[in-house]
Amino acid sequence: MMNKISLIAIGLLVQVAGLCQAVFPLKISANHRYLTDQRDTPFPILGRTAWFIVSQSEEGYKKFIANTLQHGYNSIEISVITHWPMGNHAPFNFNGDVPFLKRLDGKPWHGKLTYDSINTQAPDFTTPNEAYWSFVDRFLEYCELKGIAVFMFPGYTGYEGQEQGWMKELIANGIKTEKYGAWIASRYRNRKNIVWMLLGDMGKFNEDQKRAEALLIKGLKSVPGQQSVQYTAESHSGENAAENIHFGHEMTLNGSYTWELKVPVPYLARKAYAHNPIMPAFLLEEPYDEEGPDGNNYNPNATQPVRRFQWWGWLSTIGGYIAGNGYVWQFVDPIWQQHLDTRATFDMERLNGFIRSIPWWKLIPSGLNGMKTLVADPTNIDSAATYVSAAAASDGSLLVAYLPPAHRGKVTIDMSVLAKKTYGYWFDPTSGKYSMIPGAGLTNKGYRDFVPPGPNSRGEPDWVLLITTTPKRDN
Repeated sequence: MMNKISLIAIGLLVQVAGLCQAVFPLKISANHRYLTDQRDTPFPILGRTAWFIVSQSEEGYKKFIANTLQHGYNSIEISVITHWPMGNHAPFNFNGDVPFLKRLDGKPWHGKLTYDSINTQAPDFTTPNEAYWSFVDRFLEYCELKGIAVFMFPGYTGYEGQEQGWMKELIANGIKTEKYGAWIASRYRNRKNIVWMLLGDMGKFNEDQKRAEALLIKGLKSVPGQQSVQYTAESHSGENAAENIHFGHEMTLNGSYTWELKVPVPYLARKAYAHNPIMPAFLLEEPYDEEGPDGNNYNPNATQPVRRFQWWGWLSTIGGYIAGNGYVWQFVDPIWQQHLDTRATFDMERLNGFIRSIPWWKLIPSGLNGMKTLVADPTNIDSAATYVSAAAASDGSLLVAYLPPAHRGKVTIDMSVLAKKTYGYWFDPTSGKYSMIPGAGLTNKGYRDFVPPGPNSRGEPDWVLLITTTPKRDN
């Protein structure tokens, strides 16, 4: 009897887990503001970069996916063919297989990415290596099994079309680039968990470059009956995907990308939300964890705490975010494994849990889409480091505001956007704990000042204000 009961309990747990996991493919909500799964369950993009994951063994990528799920992520971003020398073992997969078998002159290609004559020595994109792509097949299948959406570049172009990516090879392949796009779309026609990524840290194109990217996209979109039909892009830093002058019209999702602070995350992300025509917006890329002075010192803009970028980006786009770590994305052994569980990663785990704990899809950013300006402070501008990002539900049931590290003192909220009786809490983004704001309930009259409760658990000044009609049971 005990064994039978145990089996029933295990079965119920599996059913519950299945209900929590997204049913792919993803589609766009009725109001075009966010993604849903096939059950119309809102799907927040809670992403993590995994650029060179194909260079890992099956054991390695399964370890990464397990860690990713443990921290509450549901998406990853990858380059399915790799080029950048800074990453692990480009262009090979873990088994030493190359993605293409031959050069453009018909001779065997052995993975060399520098050329005396690129028009003859570059890989021929119409000669796929089955061993390489079978490895990718298994990886994508495993991600779908685990409920992970894969934001996948079939041909990452690279910064200014240089060594980070494949732009020069795409040009050299000419019309074969279109055939490659059609081939990879056909191969993964039935794969349900892909979001197709275009461009690749590049938004300005000369005529040859524009033609090559257009051919790739034409090929990708030429295959009928595909399960995965969402498209977005990483344009150049400071530009949203849908704003790209050449390819913005190809997007179904508006990825917001700023590698530098001269175009601040909230400013750009709010532009993405406000884009016309409306499409789901999300923070695609921002300064990475351990990519600045505290890490590999690659990006001076990546100063801690980097969680402020994701809180800003999520509350300004509503659709979600993708975050990265300066050591993990390269997947160089054993360094990447030593950086899976950084403080910032646990910050993201708390953010992921917070998002999932509320009806986030109801939120509208302050001052956009008919929402009132929520923070009553004329100096609260979205290009400032002190910017308090805020969003609320139109039915008055919810308001969330993030007070970043540079903000000091009180925040004044327009209470008229809220229901008659609400409850206020401070959420500590460094511990995950809530503290209730004193009072039996908040009213929706006029303006109210909220003063954060001092340093958070890490001794830093940023806090999250939550106002909701549903009182929390455990504070």
